[in-house]
Amino acid sequence: MFLDAARQKFPQASLILLLTAVCAVAESSGADVPPLCQEGYIEPLRRFADAFQSARPTLSMIAAALLLLYSGLSLGRAALRRYLYPAHTLVGIPLVGILVMGFGLTEWYLSSAVVLTLVCMTLKRLYDCFIVEQPVALIFPAMTALGCTPLLHAPMTAFVVLLIPLLLLCRVPLRSSLAAVVGALLPTFVVSYAVAGGGDFSSTGCDLWHAMLADSGCDMRSYVTVPRLVLFGSALFTLICSVLLYRADKFAVGVAARKTWSFSIGIVVLLFALFALLPSVTPLSVRVAAVVSSTLMPMMYVRMEHYLSTFIFWTMAAAALWSFCILS
Repeated sequence: MFLDAARQKFPQASLILLLTAVCAVAESSGADVPPLCQEGYIEPLRRFADAFQSARPTLSMIAAALLLLYSGLSLGRAALRRYLYPAHTLVGIPLVGILVMGFGLTEWYLSSAVVLTLVCMTLKRLYDCFIVEQPVALIFPAMTALGCTPLLHAPMTAFVVLLIPLLLLCRVPLRSSLAAVVGALLPTFVVSYAVAGGGDFSSTGCDLWHAMLADSGCDMRSYVTVPRLVLFGSALFTLICSVLLYRADKFAVGVAARKTWSFSIGIVVLLFALFALLPSVTPLSVRVAAVVSSTLMPMMYVRMEHYLSTFIFWTMAAAALWSFCILS
């Protein structure tokens, strides 16, 4: 039972998530981890997060670990409540921690943890939108949380902009789409008003747009290691198998779950396309795409032979541990 990935109990899944979250923060807080990206434009809210981390490193480590723990638990439970899988499984909860630990956080781990938490909060509320007729009360706070991510990580700007047409393609009501536009723009509007101080009101938005199109200067060759390649290959194989198994018998889940699946697949495709084309991509972009993909991966664990799925799960866990041992 302990080794069977698809039949994990909640204490085991939560313990794996907690251990991987702590290891991910400890790995990124190591003094011997060199920065991967050149310091250029610093997003408005990231300045405050980085300043707090520099002033209170211990408290920042605790806060980052708790944020990752909350993100994994909330996203895994949200997928279960929407019945995205034909059988009950908690494997999505430890998958979040394994992927974050394997792909690592940046040296500024607090702002990275906040971005991942905001993305998980957004997905959690957007999943609920497909079970109500008027999801305005859910879409507005979801898009407000997502609208804060470009103020911490500039490449998320394009994702926020293109997610609204994706909501329209998923037949979200026009009123709710307007609420999504207002919610997505509200954080940037507030920060622009606070930063302008009588000056150029549009400077913050323009800076975010230019930072999204500028080269991040990240040395991705030093980021790509053998254990991360193994983890990426295993995660990609799991994701592709999960999508194919869902498409093979999509009527095994309910109507709302099928809408959620279509929306989630669109988000994953959009993220991979944007982060493959944008020059401002950073390792944090890879982690965002991995966390979003973790909501689809459990389909393979409930449909495929449990011996193979369990082997892939523990291969991913071993690759994440290998990456932690190399960098720690």
